Amino acid sequence: MGSEFVHLHVHSNYSLLDAVCRIEDLAETAKEYGMPALAITDNGSMFGVIEFYNACKRAGIKPILGAEVYVAPESRFERATHGLPGASYPLVLLCMNDIGYRNLIALVSIGYLEGFYYKPRVDKEVLKKHSEGLIALSGGIRAEIPHNINIGQMEKARKAAKEYVEIFGKDNFYIELIRSGVLEHERANEELTKFARESGIPMVAANDVHYLKREYQQAHEVLGCIQSQNTLEDPNRRRSVTAQFYFKSQEEMIKLFNDLPEALENTGKIAARCDLTLDFTKTHLPHFEPPKGKTQEAYLRELTLEGLKRRYTTLTKVIEDRANHELGVISKSGYNSYFLIVWDFVRFAKERQIPVGPGRGSAAGSIVSYALGITDIDPLRYDLRFERFLNPERVTMPDIDIDFCYERRDEVIQYVTDKYSKDNVAQIITFGKMMAKAVIRDVARVMAIPYAEADRIAKLIPAELDITIEDALEREQELKTLYKNNPQITQLVDISRILEGTSRHASTHAAGVVISERPLREHVPLFKTGEGQISTMFAMESLEKIGLLKMDFLGLRTLTVIDDTLKIIKRTQKKDIEWPPREQDDKKTFEMLKEAQSIGVFQLESSGMRDILKKLKPDKFEDLIAILALYRPGPIGSGMVDEFIKRKHGLIPIQYDHGMLEPILKDTYGIIVFQEQIMKIVNVLAGFSLGRSDSLRRAISKKKEDVMQEIRADFIVGCAKNKIDQRVAEKIFNFIVHFAGYGFNKSHSAAYAMISYQTAYLKANFPVEFITALLSSEKDNTDKVVLYIDEAKRMGLKVLPPDVNESFPQFTVIAQDTIRFGLAAVKNVGQTAIDAIIQGRIKQNRFKSFFDVTENVDLRVVNRKVLESLIKCGAFDTMSANRAQLFEVVDKALARSGEVQKDRERGQISFFQSFDGAGTASETLPNVDEWPENMKLAYEKELLGFYVTGHPLERYRRELKCYSTIRTNTAANRRDGEEVVSGGLVNKLKFTQTKKNNEKMAIVTLEDLEGTMDLLVFPRAFKECGHYLVKDAILFFRGNLDKKEQTPKLLVNEITPLAEAHKKFTRSIHVRIVTSKTQENTLKNLQEILSQYPGPTPVYLEFLDDNQVRSQMLVDRSLFVQASENLVSSLSQALGDEAISLKM
Repeated sequence: MGSEFVHLHVHSNYSLLDAVCRIEDLAETAKEYGMPALAITDNGSMFGVIEFYNACKRAGIKPILGAEVYVAPESRFERATHGLPGASYPLVLLCMNDIGYRNLIALVSIGYLEGFYYKPRVDKEVLKKHSEGLIALSGGIRAEIPHNINIGQMEKARKAAKEYVEIFGKDNFYIELIRSGVLEHERANEELTKFARESGIPMVAANDVHYLKREYQQAHEVLGCIQSQNTLEDPNRRRSVTAQFYFKSQEEMIKLFNDLPEALENTGKIAARCDLTLDFTKTHLPHFEPPKGKTQEAYLRELTLEGLKRRYTTLTKVIEDRANHELGVISKSGYNSYFLIVWDFVRFAKERQIPVGPGRGSAAGSIVSYALGITDIDPLRYDLRFERFLNPERVTMPDIDIDFCYERRDEVIQYVTDKYSKDNVAQIITFGKMMAKAVIRDVARVMAIPYAEADRIAKLIPAELDITIEDALEREQELKTLYKNNPQITQLVDISRILEGTSRHASTHAAGVVISERPLREHVPLFKTGEGQISTMFAMESLEKIGLLKMDFLGLRTLTVIDDTLKIIKRTQKKDIEWPPREQDDKKTFEMLKEAQSIGVFQLESSGMRDILKKLKPDKFEDLIAILALYRPGPIGSGMVDEFIKRKHGLIPIQYDHGMLEPILKDTYGIIVFQEQIMKIVNVLAGFSLGRSDSLRRAISKKKEDVMQEIRADFIVGCAKNKIDQRVAEKIFNFIVHFAGYGFNKSHSAAYAMISYQTAYLKANFPVEFITALLSSEKDNTDKVVLYIDEAKRMGLKVLPPDVNESFPQFTVIAQDTIRFGLAAVKNVGQTAIDAIIQGRIKQNRFKSFFDVTENVDLRVVNRKVLESLIKCGAFDTMSANRAQLFEVVDKALARSGEVQKDRERGQISFFQSFDGAGTASETLPNVDEWPENMKLAYEKELLGFYVTGHPLERYRRELKCYSTIRTNTAANRRDGEEVVSGGLVNKLKFTQTKKNNEKMAIVTLEDLEGTMDLLVFPRAFKECGHYLVKDAILFFRGNLDKKEQTPKLLVNEITPLAEAHKKFTRSIHVRIVTSKTQENTLKNLQEILSQYPGPTPVYLEFLDDNQVRSQMLVDRSLFVQASENLVSSLSQALGDEAISLKM
């Protein structure tokens, strides 16, 4: 290896936004070039070293782990730049052995945790302490030695070299030479070579690789612009003056350094000395300390037995055998401590009354988990498989993820941290990647492509998980045509393809926590985010690889909703209900679900899910388990869902190829819905062990042809032993293969179906309490609050505005069918002001008047802004005064109340309090008319985020219904590109310009009575109709639906104001007349009204008699009308709103 060139200074895409080198590509390229080894030296970090190590091993080359650390000019704690970019000098470090690896972990951790200032910095003090086992290269042009040479400070350069030699040892420090053609480099190289020979420090050739191929240089430039938020045409951006920092072949490097063969040979010598082997066979599980005198195994068995006795009235042989089997596998696999740790923190949460979910993922298939209270769903009752969770024939680290109340999840994490030491517990890093749509947008911005054009290209990429640009080019003809014919789009797509999948930023995983037996720094480097959150520097997959225990502590809002609902029931009904329900068969619950009234119900709220509920009409818990498994793109797209529904309703006969299949597939009407069903089929029919059945399931799902043929043969042989005909066995195997790609984890589906059932049960049986808790949980999400208020109204519940005498911070039940808004939902009203109001209310029993409020609250926190906000949103409406009157007296009330409070503090009776009735002489309110309805509603929207006492569109409900072909909440159900009309109120409005031609366009958020939708008014439509676009205007928009992203948008072609809508859209008017209620002058009044609005629109009279028999008559042409708002208003006043309908 000594004579071959090896790249020792290489940046992967984990040098965030600074390198265009995917780890897999680096390893493959090194292999292709015949290189025996390869190093990774990312900027200040070890983010990718485990991934790199494994990629190199797969490619058959030696991995050399390292990092380019940043050395502070003085102390790492000093916050001064010394005129240096990043306030530091780069230095390349490579691990020779395990000691070096541990020291590098320590150094990069110190860089983030102690020395971060522009960059994660170390200093020479810690380098000295952690130098053993490391080889150092002097670094690139900005490193300490070349930097001082370039500025003529040779003495400083010599001093630095001497220090590095002392720190790392004479044989472990090398002068790095990079020949890039850059003037600075070449000037420094001359001096560096001379300097190295004079000092006797060996030289090493390198290329500071930042991109894989020479032609990727432009993509690297774009990446730099993404980081600095510049465009390519920006004259002030940092530019690369060479395209030489690519992954050069041995031949290229030998040619480049043919005059310095020793610098080339030294790369091989260093590679030979770097001989680190990582052991992935060990696990580093924390040690759970059982009670004195008990082993972990014995204690786990004891807890399991106790739990089984609580869970089951009788311990049958089936239960005992299953528990003993699982405990045996757990013990043999070395996971006793793991289960005890999880049991312990779940126990802690439940004892502290922190809501815990019934289970998640395959852990719900374990009876030990059920006995320990880790899960709450009986795996025997629902035929859930332990081997799907922990396969004794393919032992991997089990994965128990737990849902907690999202408001109190951190208490559990803190408990774990306190118990196992903060040095042994940390959250986990995650990397945001530039996926297909996002990278197109990023690159387009750098290329100064107009937003509208970039948006259009991005939307041509299907909105699918893990879709690639390559896939999109194959599938989307329009994108392919643009790519072929438009040079700018060609460049955009080509650069985006190079950058696609590159890590963009690092952050903390939302739920992941790692727990170790020893301080984490012994196993994994640590990272600190900009917000100060400490996490591991390795992502989840790498942590699992090195044997650390990672868990997901997930915060689930629904658990909080359930808990809050139960508390509200106890407060309002003075009772504790049995919880959770013992059985999942409540009639009222399933009646509600059959009607698809599932808004607010966990996992069943979406329009697509409600559509399935309506068709399926679930009547048992098993149907809910199946629905959650089936509602995915694969089963829906394959027609599997429709077939399931038809089989349930007897529209398709259920047939089984063999009688042994019936008990396995009966609950899913003969269709394989769950992975566990596949496991059981091959177990029962072919005699496979459940462990092998799970391995088979995995193999089939990966569709490896050679493995599939071997499995097929074994399956047929196994079936033959059960006297199953070969033809039938082959048919069954094909049946398994067909459904295997769609099969879902039943354990997860069953556990989440339990939460779905529980929320549905509460909604059906305790509607006001449930909706109140639901509204409180989403108080900061305007769209959700609007949705749930509408649902409350549909359910016959009233949602009233905030009220100083009845509201608490959250939404509150005040009657059997009435919910009061929470004060915390009011803008400008903080928690201290709310506390002051509630304290004053308790003291006064109830506030008698507005002045009573101001006299008995702390006016330092309940100030003018707070009072005005409360008036505007209606919080004083129950005090026999209108909002306009109260707004007028705010100053007077504050002045008077200030005096009252001062007198009270001095122990004097105020002049105002000397009157009976708390100063009524001073409470005369001005004679001011109430604000107009639209003004009241506008203030409600401003302060609460939505309308409460009404809606500006309410009076136009008929027009919206008649003239709109879609509502905002039904747009997702229409086809892409379909022409539609949608009416509503202009909620948000942003005027902008196209970058290409500086043409005006607008982005509109349209609000109707069901929700909101975004609209794009491009230049052509804007020229014709842009003058109609005014905030809060009521307009109708005709255009084409754009469903290329998850949320549909409307591309507007035409705008019609409400004033013109009647005339433009009305084709006929229909007037319904109930004959039994018709008075003598009704028809005469109708004739008079119609005659006042002559025009071309026909009017139909629809007569309805007592027997509900209808007859229709067209009025005389002389009574045809010109449709208008005034006409409709006159007809409604004369005959009632419900009697008039408009037809398009």
